[in-house]
Amino acid sequence: MQEISFKVSGIYCENCVRKVYKALSTLKGIIDIQIIPNFNEEYAEVHLKCERKIPREEIEDVISEVSQETPYHEYRVIWVKRRLLFS
Repeated sequence: MQEISFKVSGIYCENCVRKVYKALSTLKGIIDIQIIPNFNEEYAEVHLKCERKIPREEIEDVISEVSQETPYHEYRVIWVKRRLLFS
């Protein structure tokens, strides 16, 4: 199982969240999708649990497609670097 986290910019409302959720749910191997919107900052944090390794390009493609279908909105994936914490 793989977990993937990233942000999507251009998230202004619940309708945006639904569109991004629906687009991500078309990816094969998705077990769980969690989207945490921040409407004030116009982005959402996205956390995916997957049965298989999903290439970044696949995720970027589905977000790009939904962005093209949505006038007045431009959704874009922002990859977040992981920080390793050592005790």
